[in-house]
Amino acid sequence: MIGARVSRSARAAVPLTVAMTERSRPEQPRQRWQLLFARRAPALRMRQADLIPAFAEAFTQAGLPLSHSNAAKPRPRIKLAANPPVGLELRGEIVEAYFDDLVPIERIQAAGQLFPEGVELLDAREVWHGYPSASSQLRAAEYEVTALGNGELTSDELRGAVVRLLAAKTLPGKRRRGESERRADAAERDLRPLIEDVEVLDVDEKAHTAKLRMVLRLDATGAGRPEDIVNALDLPLRPLEAVRSRLLFVDTPPIAR
Repeated sequence: MIGARVSRSARAAVPLTVAMTERSRPEQPRQRWQLLFARRAPALRMRQADLIPAFAEAFTQAGLPLSHSNAAKPRPRIKLAANPPVGLELRGEIVEAYFDDLVPIERIQAAGQLFPEGVELLDAREVWHGYPSASSQLRAAEYEVTALGNGELTSDELRGAVVRLLAAKTLPGKRRRGESERRADAAERDLRPLIEDVEVLDVDEKAHTAKLRMVLRLDATGAGRPEDIVNALDLPLRPLEAVRSRLLFVDTPPIAR
């Protein structure tokens, strides 16, 4: 009988312990922030797997009540709107962070001072929990691309090549590794659906260089790459550098309006 009484006491204590644990970790974050940031040298090679822990560390060092998931191995509630390509300068990226208590913008800005070198906080805005996530609304990205041509490159020739590219119904291109279930890189794909717009910004005929603005698809169905579009032009051009200047959305997040 003594054993039975102890067992009943133990069973009674379990709900109390669980309740205390649940009270110590809120089921839902109390506040949501959207942060606009840039990634430049020397952080050009920081991937998503590097950036999220870096943001989490900065928030923690700044003493902010960063929210974590309720999984067995809790993860910080931080989400990038788009996967950052390695090597490209990024000028207008968005990350969302959730907190278990209210945080004033001054403390968010202070945490931004702790971001890694080359990662700069540009702006921050508190947003309503009901807004769709920025990642779910992502549709495209805008790029500024510098390309090098041969000694015969002229502004008229390049503008004509852009007109022909945009008028094409299909643009055969090579599929990258990881974009197909096939192991070979040689599988072809159509680049044309990935292009929203291409515009010539400037041509330096003496230096044989050109600057172009591109708007390329960036969503769950596919992603356009600036170097592929340069190579698809019917001119002897090769890409020198590209910058992702901003992200474009179906419904623009508050931070990007």
